[in-house]
Amino acid sequence: MREETDYTEAIEAFKDNDHIILEPWGRSIDHLRLTIIGKQGTPYGKGRFVFEIKFPENYPFQPPYVYAVTLMWHPNIDSSIPPGKLNICLDLINPDLVGKVDASTGASGWTPSKTLTNIMEALQGMMHYEAPFFNPGDPLNHEAGEQYFRSLKKFESKARDWTAKYAMD
Repeated sequence: MREETDYTEAIEAFKDNDHIILEPWGRSIDHLRLTIIGKQGTPYGKGRFVFEIKFPENYPFQPPYVYAVTLMWHPNIDSSIPPGKLNICLDLINPDLVGKVDASTGASGWTPSKTLTNIMEALQGMMHYEAPFFNPGDPLNHEAGEQYFRSLKKFESKARDWTAKYAMD
């Protein structure tokens, strides 16, 4: 079962990473809870951001469904989108982009050779303010993306406020 292999690989890859917690959501590893702890020095610092990951029946031929559960002010994550829909702008997990490559950016959609570890690395990069994963130039939350470019201080202040309000224990 590929899900088990990917889960085991991801646990091993992130075992020494203090910013990542991966665990089953319930009793099965086909439904996971990923917690990313925000990196100090970013607007998401010390926040605990929860993502839901569900493997589809036809995995690895389709990407897992990944949903940002924690509310956050982020250009690539739109917290207003309800569960069941995609609320993260990431080619890797977009089912419409399976096997495709964006010629202008080089970003590629899901392929069966990609793994849960690839998704976790991308999400951590998003939350840790690391390009190319943190990408305000291609926003899902257009208001946050525009604010990032118009007024970086206001963007970072709002992101810190939302982190304190929604992502702190």
